[in-house]
Amino acid sequence: MDIAKIQSEVRRLPARERKKLTAWMVIEYPALSVDRLLAKAERAVKTGRFKPTPPTADNFPKGRALQHALAVAGQLGLGK
Repeated sequence: MDIAKIQSEVRRLPARERKKLTAWMVIEYPALSVDRLLAKAERAVKTGRFKPTPPTADNFPKGRALQHALAVAGQLGLGK
């Protein structure tokens, strides 16, 4: 099922059911800070549940994103 279909089906729900769905989603999938996301990813890598692939030409950061990534890597000592 694609996102448009899901959105269409959710719009058809009564308001009370949409609120219940929203509450369930927030509880089931809480918003994480960047720090928490990175910590979770680090744990997944360390335990072997996630093996990141190297960047490719299609997903390599460019422009401001690249500058930011390099700055953060430098701050964390990852450029060595």
